[in-house]
Amino acid sequence: MLKKVLIIVFQIMIIISCAFAIDSDTVGGSFIDDGISARPSGLSGAYTAIADDGNASWWNPAGLGLLDKRKSLAFTYIPNMYGLTTGGITRMLISYGQGDTSGYGGLGASVSYLNVNLGSDYSGDTEFKWTEYVILLSWGMEVEQYLGMEKYKYPKIAIGANAKYFSLTTDLKIDDVKTGASGFGFDVGLIIAIKNNFNIGVMAKNILTSISWTGASVEKLSYILNGGIFYGVTPDFILSAEVKSEESDSKMPRITAYCGGAEYRINIGKNMQVQSIILRAGASIDPNADSYNISGGMSMIMDTFSIDYAYQFFIKSALTNDIHRIGITVYF
Repeated sequence: MLKKVLIIVFQIMIIISCAFAIDSDTVGGSFIDDGISARPSGLSGAYTAIADDGNASWWNPAGLGLLDKRKSLAFTYIPNMYGLTTGGITRMLISYGQGDTSGYGGLGASVSYLNVNLGSDYSGDTEFKWTEYVILLSWGMEVEQYLGMEKYKYPKIAIGANAKYFSLTTDLKIDDVKTGASGFGFDVGLIIAIKNNFNIGVMAKNILTSISWTGASVEKLSYILNGGIFYGVTPDFILSAEVKSEESDSKMPRITAYCGGAEYRINIGKNMQVQSIILRAGASIDPNADSYNISGGMSMIMDTFSIDYAYQFFIKSALTNDIHRIGITVYF
């Protein structure tokens, strides 16, 4: 039953996108950005104002401008999003970030991959496949020195931008032609560090972003606008909150989620193999669908890398009960 529901959903997404993309500015049928990174997902997505590791490339490139010179590579993998008995839906995200080493800003990159293979329930059943990539290059830089504020330690102001490429292939056919899509887009971000333990972050995604479907139809992806705050109660205990929104039919942002998260570090010792353990939890609510997301996770911090895990439980969701996310972050 779940497989049939998923097939219908994907078919509707493609048919609506291809049939009405020229007339609609807010179809957004594909390339839905659910931000799969393990650490941010453990905070239920309240990460825009934090963005202090390799995940910054995907979540807010302005964070690259505030990173130190150490490089960071974050990898997250979702083995099977919907627990299908045949086939599977897997996702992965690789994000890289490094701070400003030459005076021209920090750099980063991310690759998001989605693979849908619904398999066959019986002999002669058609296997449905869907593959989606999003590749982006990131840049972020502190700019307070250009605003006449270099003599002050705070606030620190960083801006960032992403250039993105989208690609999609699928076995679904319209008029006996396999459907695919590709396109380009941009993101912009801002982080203001009021103090060393208090940030305000804003991220605008899919600015001037469109994709071209097979058959020359063009779809403009809806922009996403996220704004949040980060507060460090102590060096080992942080809180974050965020409001997520998306372009509506009226072109104005429509709130899609209220998110909040907390993270607590337990220090074990610098000379230990596992130097610290970080516990995190979060929750979000979609006010439009009255659906909820409760999350939790942890990281084991070693000298040069961490092992990350996140669990999300969805309440009143049409397709998902829970999702496990496994990640590793390497520092060098």
